[in-house]
Amino acid sequence: MSAIVDRDLRERAARLTVAFDGDAWILGRPDLGVFVAVPEPGAVFVTTLQEGGSAAEAARRASEVAGEEVDGADFLEGLTGAGLLDPPAPPEERAPSGWIEGLSQDTAARFFGRTGWACYAAAAVFVVTVLVFAPELRPSWKDAWFLPSAALSMLTYLLVDIAFSALHEAWHWVAGRALGVPATFRVSYRGLYIVFETDLTQIVNVPRRRRYGAYLAGMAIDVVVVATALGLRLLDRAGMLTLPETLSGLLGAVVLYRLVGIAWQWAAVPMRSDGYAVLANALRCHNLYRVTWLTAKARLFRLPPAEAAELASAGERDRRVARWFALLYVAGVVVMAGMFVLVALPLLLALAQWGLVRLSAGAIGSTAFWEALAVTAYVATQLALPPLLALRERRLRRSGRLL
Repeated sequence: MSAIVDRDLRERAARLTVAFDGDAWILGRPDLGVFVAVPEPGAVFVTTLQEGGSAAEAARRASEVAGEEVDGADFLEGLTGAGLLDPPAPPEERAPSGWIEGLSQDTAARFFGRTGWACYAAAAVFVVTVLVFAPELRPSWKDAWFLPSAALSMLTYLLVDIAFSALHEAWHWVAGRALGVPATFRVSYRGLYIVFETDLTQIVNVPRRRRYGAYLAGMAIDVVVVATALGLRLLDRAGMLTLPETLSGLLGAVVLYRLVGIAWQWAAVPMRSDGYAVLANALRCHNLYRVTWLTAKARLFRLPPAEAAELASAGERDRRVARWFALLYVAGVVVMAGMFVLVALPLLLALAQWGLVRLSAGAIGSTAFWEALAVTAYVATQLALPPLLALRERRLRRSGRLL
């Protein structure tokens, strides 16, 4: 019976990946997207099973590395609880995206070699130079309104933004491809909005120093977009290129929204943005977001037993960094609030004023009336939806229906 149990255990352990990550070992199930950081004895336990050893032998070797007795049954219970020993995930049925998945690793790597990053750096320097020495090209919230009609401006840029958002996420995928990471690029939706998602979960199997390109890839291509838009507008202002007024206005909106997007990636640390990924990687942390949240919560309130146990079991480095990382969370919230006050709020108020004026002046049922009604509804949704969703989530948490 013991031989049968050991054989089943070895089969389950064979599905795990084991990778060293600086100060910890990562046990993973790429097919399930589950990865857990463990100390060296845990890695030794798993590799012993993968080499054909029994559970007893794995516990003995792990104990030798730990310098004290390791409870093999308890460790296996932890792996089971984390889902690492679950059966294989059923193959995902989806149509192949040949237009992107046909990109070879060698081709993808060309975008993230020395030449590629030199181009991204040059684009960033160009953007900063233009914004410093050509103040007339600096973006403001007024650039979002680049057509006579607010509704058309909003709708036009919404379509343009979909394309740039797709490019941002696709560039993360290309960077993952360059590393040989089997990333996933998806098109999904949240409410009425189309969203693009890139799953780079398996990047934990790559050494930390090589992960930065994948985390920074989206912002890198955003900088190239901004540099291109600014370059075209600069040539137009210099008389070296003649752009239609509408196109020049659209390029101004592109500069505004993409720069806001880049700033957002660094400010939105509390929302696990690209900037958060870079910082967590540089600090060599594994679950910094969750540990920081629990640490801050523990300082203000008494943690429930389950959360207290979760915090106690977190890695020592995560808990040490979390003690001061909360300051970056606060700074991020302040910057996001400033971006809302300086950019989003003036734009929304201007749109609302425009819509109300048109509503009061236009005949009911006319094109101007419906256009103004659409803009007013859009503004009301943008202002009201976040607090309404927050209240809904709070009620769900209190009722126990949202964990």
